[in-house]
Amino acid sequence: MAKRALTVTQLNSVLKSFISHYPENFADKAWDNTGLLINCSIPDESATAITRPKVLLTVDLTNAVAKEAIDNECNLVIAYHPFIFPSWKFLDPIRNTQHKSAIQLIQNYISVYSPHTAMDAAKGGINDWMALGLVKNEFTAIDKIVTIEKIDAAPQDDSIGYGRVVTLKAPTNLATIITNIKQSLGINSLQIASPFGEPSHYSNVKTVALCAGSGSGVFKSLHNWDDIDVFYTGEMSHHELLKMKEMGKTCIVCNHTNTERGYLKDVLAGKFASEGYECIISQADQDPLRVV
Repeated sequence: MAKRALTVTQLNSVLKSFISHYPENFADKAWDNTGLLINCSIPDESATAITRPKVLLTVDLTNAVAKEAIDNECNLVIAYHPFIFPSWKFLDPIRNTQHKSAIQLIQNYISVYSPHTAMDAAKGGINDWMALGLVKNEFTAIDKIVTIEKIDAAPQDDSIGYGRVVTLKAPTNLATIITNIKQSLGINSLQIASPFGEPSHYSNVKTVALCAGSGSGVFKSLHNWDDIDVFYTGEMSHHELLKMKEMGKTCIVCNHTNTERGYLKDVLAGKFASEGYECIISQADQDPLRVV
């Protein structure tokens, strides 16, 4: 199986390229477990070294995704969400299927890297992709994008942070925003909490605050909620939604990973291809929730 393994230099080369887009110091290390979580690289002088990295891109590294990586003879998994979270003190594959997956990945010389909040914060990352999806990728429809919760790791760049506030050039109908979001995320339905009845009845959307995944903590850092018409994220709590609706705000929630998964196909796979790396997007990776 060692013939599948990347050498130390090969792994470092792939990760250096990846980190150039999503610097590791952009991640929220106060709680997030990001970086190289499983290192299965072998010495450069190994006679069994392969010649080309093969990367599997996924949002979540489940047992099915681990099997997919093994079956496709990948040697690196880029898993957006941390595979080891928050931390493991021991391995018990009988009680925890994630531990079983970790052991199987190691046995097959497959390394695992997780960027998570670094990919959220970076310029051109998931939050910017969500922002453009509001207006069908038409830059001309956006007046400005301001970051929420700017991070100290990027003191000279105001475009780096854990959320975005998008100001549109002209007021837009909420129904149009919803249609654009569905098309951008590749979903058929979403949930909305709004004091304005039918979306088509609200035609004055000018500012949207957004955050990939769970936006609750990021939205709390907004200095002025009065200027926000719509909050757009993957999930929020029941009481938060009630509060925002009572405040006259509209909230759009789409399930946590639905706000993240499309980025792999639309943006991330292209970055790898342009730099000469072979990559595949997981077909086994799915949001755990579905509408029935």
